Amino acid sequence: MDGLRKICVCFIILAMIAAAFTLLLRIRTEASSREVDLVVDYNEVVALAGTQGKSVAEVLACLRVNGITGVALPEETLNTLLAQGEINIIPHAEIAPRQALNAKIWAPGAQVFDIQTPGLHANLWLYAALQRFYTPANLAANPPFRISVSGSRDAVANLGLGLSPLKVVQIKHAGLRVIPRLHGSGWVNADSLRASLDAVQQMVATPGKHPYYGTVIFDGTVIPGYRTLIPELAVLLQERKMVYGSIEFGKQKGDDELGARLHGNLVRVHSITADDLTTLLPSQLVQRFALAVKDRNIRVLYVHIPPLAGADARVDAADYARAISSELRREGFGVDVHKPAHPFRELHPPKLLLMFLFLGAGAALLYWVLTVLPAQAPPAVARAAMALFVLGVLVALITGFSAHHSDFGRACFGLLAAISFPLLSLTWAYRAVDHFVAARTAKPLWPAIRALLIATLITMGGALLVAAIMSESGYLVKSEQFSGVKLALGVPLLFFFVLIAADAVARHGEEWSAYCARCRQQVLSFCRQPLYIWSITLVMVTLTAVVLLLARSGNDSGVGVSNFELHMRSVLEQWMYARPRTKEFAFGHPLFIFAMIAAARGYRLPALLLLLGAAVGQTDVLNTYCHAHTGLLLSLVRTFNGLWLGIAIAVALLALFARRALANTQREKAPVQ
Repeated sequence: MDGLRKICVCFIILAMIAAAFTLLLRIRTEASSREVDLVVDYNEVVALAGTQGKSVAEVLACLRVNGITGVALPEETLNTLLAQGEINIIPHAEIAPRQALNAKIWAPGAQVFDIQTPGLHANLWLYAALQRFYTPANLAANPPFRISVSGSRDAVANLGLGLSPLKVVQIKHAGLRVIPRLHGSGWVNADSLRASLDAVQQMVATPGKHPYYGTVIFDGTVIPGYRTLIPELAVLLQERKMVYGSIEFGKQKGDDELGARLHGNLVRVHSITADDLTTLLPSQLVQRFALAVKDRNIRVLYVHIPPLAGADARVDAADYARAISSELRREGFGVDVHKPAHPFRELHPPKLLLMFLFLGAGAALLYWVLTVLPAQAPPAVARAAMALFVLGVLVALITGFSAHHSDFGRACFGLLAAISFPLLSLTWAYRAVDHFVAARTAKPLWPAIRALLIATLITMGGALLVAAIMSESGYLVKSEQFSGVKLALGVPLLFFFVLIAADAVARHGEEWSAYCARCRQQVLSFCRQPLYIWSITLVMVTLTAVVLLLARSGNDSGVGVSNFELHMRSVLEQWMYARPRTKEFAFGHPLFIFAMIAAARGYRLPALLLLLGAAVGQTDVLNTYCHAHTGLLLSLVRTFNGLWLGIAIAVALLALFARRALANTQREKAPVQ
């Protein structure tokens, strides 16, 4: 068993070296995209111009000066053109007898409708757009500026016809980039999809200036070609050098598949809902945008103009845009109309490094099992451990070098690393409690802080290993993500609870038979404990806390936070570059220090219970690095801030408690008057 432990340690060391090289590549990749686009909606600009009594061109110029870099232009449909008064649709029953030379005579009973356009350019553009859905036999151009269509109007009323050429020219004339907002629909074919993207590319492209022609954002809840044409759409976007804008929290059908097909060659888009626009202060909105860019690799901000009215609307909208751009520049990001947002440089670490990372993750879990068990184990246990080791090596080799199974390997070995290293850290802390109980240190504060630093350092080994395993282009933009976040939070807590309940950490020199007998007796003693109201209440509160902990993990967990916590987060964001996680500095780290101090006073069981609560802090430290769409350097700063702030809170509470204890002692010793 000792030989197998040494082999596991060697594999862990090799994995740490491989992680260092991989994370250097990741840091360089994350630094390759620092430009951010601030985009406003064209229709909102039109509405804003109406409230001011200004022209759209004047509003666009004002927004450009104040930091806006692009305008999202929705794709036109027959319904939107009709609503805007740009066309007139005449049903079949109202069509006058055709006398034009180019009129076509369709079969009796055919569904026919006419579209009347305001001029030649609009007529030609609309005719070309309709050709993507109708054959020439079903279209007829009839003067003056009228198009006859044989077919159902309802079938194409909401299909995307392309961008309005006049609006495109208007946006470009203002010095802003056009961000196509193409109409999402599953009712397209390969030819119409290709023709639509070709038309958009010709309108918005600026060849020769940038490696990409622009960002495309899809409207609605369905990506064009969902279910059947997503692979074709991915190829078309790459061939035309157009960047897909994936809307965060957008829940668009086909988004995951398209992101996977593009292998991370996309940008993430963040927007704030209309409800939040009406309930949050402008300063809070600005902070949310900056946080999205800094924390979640968002590179396109879809800035909805707040519902303002009156003559001051232009000033408020301009100030709002300027505040966002200024905050982003202060955080070190670029906001420039001449430097568009673009995807990260491709990140694909060598297969050899990936294999070593997988080996280290598997070896860490086996090493934890071996450290919990006695050093001298029966031959059957030793053979089982060796078999698991060989199996882990084979799986790591196969998945590490395979192009088709590497994602499976990342999911499995990433989860193993996320579980094993917090357990290694907590097991070390478990033994540290016994050491503190035996030593009975008179001044235990610094040894307790040192123990916290060592435990966190062990956890950080796993955190960096997980971060290296997830260092792939798709993970940086969340088109692929670590699927075991909640397991990584819950499983170490469950295993550590079992260790405490069974006292299952082997003692130095303990024989296998004595270890098994002691654990069996401890479990029986634990199960025979009588149930009291206070114990039932404590269990229910603990289970509720664990459920909330798991439910609140992730950016879109669906579980809200209190107004007090929101205010506290806002304050920390303003005062620190990276806000530490609440579960670390306000809960886990102080409890760890209190556990060691309790152990130094001889209270072993309370110390272990406090350490169980402190386990939340260690699992949360590693959980930070499971979110690969957060920058690595930012995560390191966040962990450091959580560590020193948690220590400061623990020291402050201990000082307050000592002061109150001293005051009570002096009051008891004071002579009675």
